[in-house]
Amino acid sequence: MNYSFKKEDDVLVATITAKRATVEFSGALKEALIKQIDEGAHNVVVDLSQTEFIDSSFLGTLVAGLKKATMMNGDLKVVGLQESVKSIFELTRLYRIFDIFDNKDTALKSF
Repeated sequence: MNYSFKKEDDVLVATITAKRATVEFSGALKEALIKQIDEGAHNVVVDLSQTEFIDSSFLGTLVAGLKKATMMNGDLKVVGLQESVKSIFELTRLYRIFDIFDNKDTALKSF
């Protein structure tokens, strides 16, 4: 598995452990993330500090998670973007819809 979930301060932290977050596991992550949100984890932090590359399917998973969380009066925030991943957020202009933080603690305190 290329991700893990952990509750911290009533926020679900999804840690992505893959160097490359691609279509190979984004479908499974999307299902698991949506299930967690449906079960009450309405506030989510996705930690990408170990990830060097993301593809469009992974971005779609993040957007789906954000949409589901906001439908449940929650939010999904992203932390730990390496420069290569940050540039993808800038190219796609997704930095405009996601709250992006440098570290997990700051993201957790923002809820």
